[in-house]
Amino acid sequence: MNIQHHLQPETVVAYAAGTLPAAMALVVGCHIERCEQCRQALRSAEALGGHMLETVSAKPLSAAARDNVLALLDSEPAPVPTRKSPSVKTVSNSGPAFLPQRLQALLGIDSFDQVKWRKLAPGIQKFNLPLKEGRSFLLRIGAGLAMPVHSHKGSELTLLLQGGYRDELGSFHAGDVADLDSSVEHQPVAFEDEACICLAGMDEGLRFKGWIPTLLKPLTGL
Repeated sequence: MNIQHHLQPETVVAYAAGTLPAAMALVVGCHIERCEQCRQALRSAEALGGHMLETVSAKPLSAAARDNVLALLDSEPAPVPTRKSPSVKTVSNSGPAFLPQRLQALLGIDSFDQVKWRKLAPGIQKFNLPLKEGRSFLLRIGAGLAMPVHSHKGSELTLLLQGGYRDELGSFHAGDVADLDSSVEHQPVAFEDEACICLAGMDEGLRFKGWIPTLLKPLTGL
């Protein structure tokens, strides 16, 4: 199925500039493995950033600053040449599941069956990812089950990896990304025929609607 939901332009620019927290940058990197449209947007953002750097006039160093830089160069050993990391190949997934190369490398897995899921509620499981900036986790929602109604304290990126869900914004399938801000309130409901697995990255937590989900929030870590 063709990807219908893409990254917002400002998200692509922030990723190109390296200003996204690691949790959200991971989601962007995984999405662009599959999405040609967002890959092209990223190339354009990088090209624009490079052009801006070339056209900005450099501020001349003061004599004192120049002496300090020269002193550091004299005192530091020459850097050891390093091999350039190979570019990540585009992933082409024709099946129902999408396991990005970045996620495989981070977790050392080649199947979602290898994930050590933690139960949050009947039919809903979570696995926290080892990233220090922001919040990042895998979420598995059983077929036909719904998440509680919630909004977001900040920004959230959610990439569909298997199955899909529908909410107030439409239907999301494997490869689609939901690029949301604090103005969005929604309730994802997994499709009835298959469990939904998604990768989420956010800079703040969720804000649940209703007192029961709110009371359970400290236990779920959402």
